[in-house]
Amino acid sequence: MRKELYQYTNYNEQVSLTMLPIYYLEPNIRITIRDIESGIYGDYMIKSFSLSLDVNGTMSLSCTRALERI
Repeated sequence: MRKELYQYTNYNEQVSLTMLPIYYLEPNIRITIRDIESGIYGDYMIKSFSLSLDVNGTMSLSCTRALERI
């Protein structure tokens, strides 16, 4: 029952971030995001990222919520 609940009751919550580059981040790394204004708090897995190599460049992350297993 627990396995079925885990597989079929998770929500596909995704967030996108634009920020200053953090060069050690890679896909499939678990990060914690906390943004009080938008009410986002939790652990997310990085799905993909894009990195500008310009002097004043930014980094964009696409993340999916990491659910805890029961």
